[in-house]
Parts: sequence; C-alpha cells; structure tokens
Amino acid sequence: MKECYNIRDYVLDELQFGRTPTTFFLLNGFQLKGVLLHYDDEVLIIDSGGKKQLVYQQAVSTIAPSLPLEFPNEY
Repeated sequence: MKECYNIRDYVLDELQFGRTPTTFFLLNGFQLKGVLLHYDDEVLIIDSGGKKQLVYQQAVSTIAPSLPLEFPNEY
C-alpha cells in the first residue's frame, strides 16, 4: 500500500523547516509577507518584519513561496 501525503502539511513543513520567505494572501485581500515559524490544524504563526502574527488557516486563500518547492514524485 502506498503512503499518502497530505499536500497542505507537506507544503507547510517545507516552508517552516526551510525558513522560506513567503507571501500569504488572505481572503480579505491583505498580503502578509514573512517566514512561517509554526503551524497546527487551525493557525499559522508568521514572523513578519520582526513581529509574530497568528493567522487562522481558514483566512488564507493563497500561499506564494519566494523559492520553488520540491515535491515528491508520487502522492
């Protein structure tokens, strides 16, 4: 049986452990640029300009890393 990946968790892990600068687009149109410090099932903690901000995951519409992410060949 193949091991399945959760794509959301894979991307967030890559951003967190790679300390990749990222732009988070929120549903209200606001853009939050920073580095993902930590996440769980409900929230993201983002370091933006030296300030730590807590954002609910359901408020994020798009995540745009400044560097390309490598994905495994199979899901």
